[in-house]
Amino acid sequence: MKSYKLLLPFIFFISLIQAQVTNEGKPQSFNLKQKATVDPIKMPEFDLKKIQEEDKINDQDRAKPWRFGYEFSVDYGMKNSGVWDEIPGKGRIWRVLIESKGAKTLNFVFNKYKVPTGATVYLYNDDKTDLLGAYTNVFNRPDEMLGTWMVDGDKVWIEYFEPNAVRGQGNLNLSKVVHGYRSVTNAEVMAKALNSSGDCNQDVDCPVGSDFDAIKDELKRAVGFIILNGFVCSGTLINNTNNDGAPYFLTANHCDEGSHSTWAFRFNWISPNPSCATVANSTDAAVNQTTSGATVLAANSKSDMKLLRLDGGLDESWDLEWAGWDRSDNTPSFVVGIHHPSGDIMKVCRENDAPTKTAISFNGNPSTEMWRIADWDLGVTEGGSSGSAIFDPSGRIVGQLAGGAAACQGTNDNNQFDVYGRFNISWDFGTTDATRLSNWLDPANTGQTTLDRLSQVLSVEDNLLKEGIRLFPNPVEEELTVINSSGNPIQYKVFNLLGQLVNAGKDDLERFPINVANNKSGMYFITIEDMVTKGKISQKIIIK
Repeated sequence: MKSYKLLLPFIFFISLIQAQVTNEGKPQSFNLKQKATVDPIKMPEFDLKKIQEEDKINDQDRAKPWRFGYEFSVDYGMKNSGVWDEIPGKGRIWRVLIESKGAKTLNFVFNKYKVPTGATVYLYNDDKTDLLGAYTNVFNRPDEMLGTWMVDGDKVWIEYFEPNAVRGQGNLNLSKVVHGYRSVTNAEVMAKALNSSGDCNQDVDCPVGSDFDAIKDELKRAVGFIILNGFVCSGTLINNTNNDGAPYFLTANHCDEGSHSTWAFRFNWISPNPSCATVANSTDAAVNQTTSGATVLAANSKSDMKLLRLDGGLDESWDLEWAGWDRSDNTPSFVVGIHHPSGDIMKVCRENDAPTKTAISFNGNPSTEMWRIADWDLGVTEGGSSGSAIFDPSGRIVGQLAGGAAACQGTNDNNQFDVYGRFNISWDFGTTDATRLSNWLDPANTGQTTLDRLSQVLSVEDNLLKEGIRLFPNPVEEELTVINSSGNPIQYKVFNLLGQLVNAGKDDLERFPINVANNKSGMYFITIEDMVTKGKISQKIIIK
């Protein structure tokens, strides 16, 4: 193992929205009898040995996330590549086949992603053993960019289906192809010889102590794994004082490769048969909960902090959690981390001694404010763990991983340190919302110094309101209908992606309309508050 490594005010968003990759259904071509005659677009060869030599240096560099893939810049789309085929009575499909010899995985960046309602995009390998999709119109962004998750293999199909009703309205164009040369997913996660995560790591379902196991089982549902084009980091869904499930995601400032619009995220990648610091392989998880696209809300190098808003959506069926936090800067008696080292399946680590405060030169900042972990007692972190949260005994975030020297030596650790940016520094650093967490995580300015995870604080009124409110149609063109069976008057607010209030009102009717005809097409968010119980919900809407 390497001896040093890089470890890698909106108040209205809700992440319980169905805008993620469904991973359901099949491409239209799977029902066709004839096989497509498409010549593959072959990526050029590159000097892998040179890249691997660079990795030996970069894996020790405190200013770079962990790289798994080589990125090709390309320009392939509907206008210059692929083939169209008619599906009688339904519509048409466009298919393109991308090949990069020897790739373990391929993932893609679109600089044009415009998909009308009813159209779908699937990705699958040539032998159809790995299928990703469908990507749909809910991933349309104002910048028309999209980054995909990875597909196993070195030959991958991209297939777009366009129903007759929206013929000619779609547009896809690839700008980047990422050749994954280091294994970070599915098929090879079970082969330790091909996986960079050390044997001393503990799968997240391994015990960490009776004083934290129950908390850990909640917090693991907040942890995500990020693809930054050809790099990986970790991060955590984080709660705010509105307790509204806003899709806020905490990671490290040095996780900064490619456009955030194209980043892809995966949650709940947890082994059902954990390996606890042994040479035994971790069994892969069948679940594949992925989404794409983010916006940076706040970042600074003083605490190596970055707060993202996940724009692609999260599904309530994923059973996610939003972690709480403590900005008091009190020193915790012990700490626990949950992360994805080297892009591996989710792991956990624990330090039984209190961390210490330190300031070090890091990533261009001469005095980054850190928590220092002297030596992990259980597990370690590695490259790719960057941005993952460190939790106090109450399960509250007190920092995010910046760097360190901890690593495995066989099934034991190397007795080295790690450092985490301190949460209280992230809280109010700088003079604008773009450099601090306070305005995002305490939008109502309550002054709270601690906040519990969302499952602990979600009120009965919020759940009842959610069950009593229906909105349709969605997507909507001119008029959104609200069904309010709660029996109480409600107030609503509609925001665009920039956080600007574009519509608001109050009503006590059981059924009433909201006119959206004057709004530009795109993604919006609506918050609804029960004026009696004060329960509040939020939902994503698409205006066509």
